[in-house]
Amino acid sequence: MKLAIIGAGLVAKTFHIPAFLNCPGVEITAIYDRKEAKAQALASPLGAAVYTDYDRLLAESGVDAVSICTRTDMHCSMAVAAAKAGKHVFLEKPMAMSAAEAEEICRAVEENGVIFMLGMLNRFRTEAMIINDRRERGLMGEIYHADARWIRRRGVPANPWFSQKELSGGGAALDIGVHTIDLAWYLMGCPRPLSVSAMAHKRLGAARAKGLSSWGTAEPASGAIDVEEAAAAFIRFEGEKSMTVTVSWAINGPDEDFNFKLYGTREGASLNPFTIYSMDDGYCTEINPVFTREDAWVEGFANETAHFADCVARHCQPITSAENCLSVQRMIEAIYESDRLGREVRLD
Repeated sequence: MKLAIIGAGLVAKTFHIPAFLNCPGVEITAIYDRKEAKAQALASPLGAAVYTDYDRLLAESGVDAVSICTRTDMHCSMAVAAAKAGKHVFLEKPMAMSAAEAEEICRAVEENGVIFMLGMLNRFRTEAMIINDRRERGLMGEIYHADARWIRRRGVPANPWFSQKELSGGGAALDIGVHTIDLAWYLMGCPRPLSVSAMAHKRLGAARAKGLSSWGTAEPASGAIDVEEAAAAFIRFEGEKSMTVTVSWAINGPDEDFNFKLYGTREGASLNPFTIYSMDDGYCTEINPVFTREDAWVEGFANETAHFADCVARHCQPITSAENCLSVQRMIEAIYESDRLGREVRLD
């Protein structure tokens, strides 16, 4: 599979390129960025072609697939254009600026018969795969509630486009909320969402602090922020299931709290510390699986890119397909709508 990397920024350089280079049968043959120097810096070590015109890349590069690592406001147009050009699409999260854009991507993917995968890397970390395997084997019973959170004390992204709604689509609820909701929902078995009640907070802004860095830089974030830095939600699902969600870029709490607690009728689980809460011979017991890895993010990117390459080779649907991830986009959009209206929003 010949692959083009779209967007020569931090995520492409640090995660996508190293992960795809380790995928058997994948060759990175093109790099696109509007800034030629950035594209050239990534392309030169790979011997890849450089493009600053996306339409030209789709028409002339001869690639089979694209890996899109751009700003959120470019996701829909680039994914749709790639699908119409017959290219398979690996798209970094979030899927789009809105549910309407996500639906447009779904239509383009279906109409043109290409493989689409959203980069939800946390589904591919070891803990998630262990929990999902236990759920699928029936060991956990029915998972009926999840408590999901990703809290940063001071972690507003340094790149200013994240904080501009017209470019990002939203703040913490979209940027890290998509990871938080997606992983918990996936491990619950993807029940159909019915309603969302939520509140978003714009109280601390960039919340700069001496001695603490922002996400993606050693320096504190600067500039205006017109999106929420925190949000909380309660989501109801079909089958009398539920989820609580708390996310923040900036909050006066722990430095970082990335955790999920799942509650099933036979077992429960937590991500951090990674523990399975079970029963044995009538006693409450705890199972603490032991495994070795260097970095959870590196592992997640490696596993998800390998999954994408395999799905393209076999022409089968990834576990983070367009239709599957559309539900997550709708839940996030309902968070913003519930906050705007000050009431619960129905999704059914």
